[in-house]
Amino acid sequence: MHPIFRLCLCVFFLSGFLPVGEAVAEGAGDTPAGLGAEWKGKVLVVPLSGDVLGGGRSGRDLERLLDEAEMAKAAGLVFDINMSESADLAAQNRLLDRISRITLPTVAYVNANATGAGALIALATDAIYLSRGGIIGGAGLRKAGTKPEGDADDPATAGSGREDLAREESVLRARARSLAGTKGHRPDVAEAFIDASVEVRIGDAVVSEKGEVLTLTAEEAVRVFEGKPLLAKGIVDSVEELLAAEDLPTEFERISPRAYGEMSSRTKLTRSEGAGRKESGEATEAEEEEEAGDLPLFGRRDDTNYKGKIVILKVGMDTLATGEASFDFMDRTLKKAEMEGAEAIIFDMDTPGGFAWHTEGLVLSSLQNVSLPTYTFVNPRAESAGAIIAMGTDHIYMRPAATIGSALVVSGTGQDLNESMADKVTQMIIGTVRNVAELKGHNPDIAEAFVTRNKEVRIDGVLVHEAGNVLNLNSVRATEVIGGRPVLAKGIARDLEDLVAQESLSGEIVEATPLGMEAFAHWVQKLSFLLIIVGLAGAYLEMNTPGFGFPGIVSVCAFGLFFFGNHLAGNLAGYELVVLLVVGLILIAVEIFLFPGTIVAGVAGVSMVLAALGLAMVDRVDLEWKWSGLPGSVEWSTLFENSLVSLAAGLVGALVVILLGMRFLPETRLGNRLVLAGAVPGGASLSPSSGADRDGIVGSGAATSYLGREGEATTDLRPSGKGTFGGALLDVISEGEFIPRGGPLRVIRHEGSRIVVERRREEESEAEA
Repeated sequence: MHPIFRLCLCVFFLSGFLPVGEAVAEGAGDTPAGLGAEWKGKVLVVPLSGDVLGGGRSGRDLERLLDEAEMAKAAGLVFDINMSESADLAAQNRLLDRISRITLPTVAYVNANATGAGALIALATDAIYLSRGGIIGGAGLRKAGTKPEGDADDPATAGSGREDLAREESVLRARARSLAGTKGHRPDVAEAFIDASVEVRIGDAVVSEKGEVLTLTAEEAVRVFEGKPLLAKGIVDSVEELLAAEDLPTEFERISPRAYGEMSSRTKLTRSEGAGRKESGEATEAEEEEEAGDLPLFGRRDDTNYKGKIVILKVGMDTLATGEASFDFMDRTLKKAEMEGAEAIIFDMDTPGGFAWHTEGLVLSSLQNVSLPTYTFVNPRAESAGAIIAMGTDHIYMRPAATIGSALVVSGTGQDLNESMADKVTQMIIGTVRNVAELKGHNPDIAEAFVTRNKEVRIDGVLVHEAGNVLNLNSVRATEVIGGRPVLAKGIARDLEDLVAQESLSGEIVEATPLGMEAFAHWVQKLSFLLIIVGLAGAYLEMNTPGFGFPGIVSVCAFGLFFFGNHLAGNLAGYELVVLLVVGLILIAVEIFLFPGTIVAGVAGVSMVLAALGLAMVDRVDLEWKWSGLPGSVEWSTLFENSLVSLAAGLVGALVVILLGMRFLPETRLGNRLVLAGAVPGGASLSPSSGADRDGIVGSGAATSYLGREGEATTDLRPSGKGTFGGALLDVISEGEFIPRGGPLRVIRHEGSRIVVERRREEESEAEA
């Protein structure tokens, strides 16, 4: 019996990729529109401290603030500088480049201290002012920061460190001269801030002698040489005084990079509230409840057709931690959606994690074999294995308050693995996540940092994550744009409808929810071989028992559970195979009871039974996937492997049970009841025309022994049947031997109501005659 295969026409829709925000400059793609709308015509005062130099969040917030200020057409920028820290050369150069490219008027206000990188930031502005107690300069690199302590004792290491320092100082001097020349400051003064070997002379005056790095007080900075201030345009006591001196608007707004970042995050998390929703939230909930109520308790997993629909796969708290069944369900749903032409698949994720190996198989195989768009909606957690699954999808969206990451591999009890095992397993998982991240267009370094503590992540020179802990990203950090691309997530969505709207998907949203009998179906799949054993053994015993009794009921129940459970599980079990099984059993009965020895009916019946039982356990979706030649399909041998193993185990088990039953069951009280008691309640059955045999023996069966009596079989004994003994019709059983109707019998045991016979030899029968 072959299943009917459906040929699915796969219709795929090209989803739109809309940016989260409108990019106005590199790195500005996630700036919430309208955040700086009130800045137009105002002067922004931006306090700067050392936290903007670490390549971390404050530095990125400052860059976005500058982008927003330019977009809002602010009147100017005043950098209120109070910093003395040196900085990583790459991070420092990045910040200086950005400040020097600002198209707005820029002014540095050295309120207290602008040494180290602060001096270079001041050089990148159009004008410099100092407070009365302010100082500026001393921008050389710190030697202690170039090499780790203890390396000085190693001549080779110390020499390499000196070369690196000299090279970085050379780059920094060039940068300082360039900034100063571009902004109208004195290049020699800028270079003397860094290099102690530079002497600064203006006319006959020595401003900076060799041997010391130049640092200027406020009075020294405003000292006039040859009609021009040495560095600063003036000394002021307040921002208002500075604005008046520069002839800038007196209305200003003070905002730090950190405050801007927080305001930006709040704006982003609350944007587009309600976008993509239905007109009424209450109506949506009612519709969801109505749809949930329509789920049939005894429905099949694959009843719904996914053509043109958006399929939602919910990944809940324990979905990834309850064993293989959940992953089998997700794998089947992905294949079904691909075959039937779904528009997209969305993983609705709220999970703390689960089994690493099953997850690895899902992201490496199942998710890579579908061609339709796949999404992860972090709602609100995608931790551990959930983060790995998210990396295997095409696009990731976050709820306003959500987290993703922390996929460090641990033991099943949550404890750390031992060192050797941890290294082995971690390297395997790293290979997996980096591979799928590259395939799906995500940053592989982010994926690796999810699963190991030893990964530092930098994007375009910006430090995103320091080594030492596994990475976990919140919604703001995951959607942050660096170098023109989000760190990980494509955007923020308040709910599934919002995500669908942002992606311009148009299909009906359907949820692939495991039905109420899913767990039952799973266990039936696993225990199918036991049901085969019980069903076949019960059927055999029923065939050898007069009437229809307990063995027949057990057999019907076992086969009913077998077909019902496999049908719910989405296997080939259906009405066709049930009919095939019944026809097979009928043919076997015909072979045994009506035409023994014909073989044809028996062979045909056995073949049908085996085919029905074997095909019933084959996964319908996997078979159709293979039949359609879709990618990632298993070999034919693998497809039928589990079914054949379960069938073989069931047949062997049934044979063992039947042989043991034939040997021991007749001697038990239960055997007496099954074989004889149902047909002869009081013991032996006498002919209705006679209450005693010809020898005067009363057939009560309770006090009379038939041991040694001879008679003739009136029915076939298989091994039970009927026979006549001196005119008495009795229910008898052989020791497993088949005795045809009319065969000579001899009673060899009589135990209560149980009469055991054997076939008399032909010589004895002929001698009697």
